[in-house]
Amino acid sequence: MSGVLLFLFVLAILVIVAIVVDKRQRKPRRIMQEGKLLKSEIVFRDGEKFYLEKVIFKDWHVCIHAYYLISDKLTEGHTIVEQRWSYEDFCNITVRLEDFTYVLIRQVDVVALVRSFRPIPIDEFDRIAQPLIMQQ
Repeated sequence: MSGVLLFLFVLAILVIVAIVVDKRQRKPRRIMQEGKLLKSEIVFRDGEKFYLEKVIFKDWHVCIHAYYLISDKLTEGHTIVEQRWSYEDFCNITVRLEDFTYVLIRQVDVVALVRSFRPIPIDEFDRIAQPLIMQQ
């Protein structure tokens, strides 16, 4: 009888380990290493797959510095095909690279990122991702 219980115990441990490993593999890999992570998820909208990430900083000074650092890191090693800045305060940029399109938004001490998994023209990206951007 004890052999059966030991087998069931080992089987239960293996099932739990498999569930934990599977859950970790499904979790999106963090893109913005700066700041404290508030949100990280993959969403689907109009047949497109997007990655959303939101980070917070201790104050707006650090946030501004990190915003430009993050923007540089996202474009590093990629060719910029198209880009659009918000000329109101330069805290909203949408960029289409050869591999993907993203929008980076700074709001006081928070930076939000919405990134596609394929290159999408900016006008189409804004139309599809606008609800995702607004919920940030």
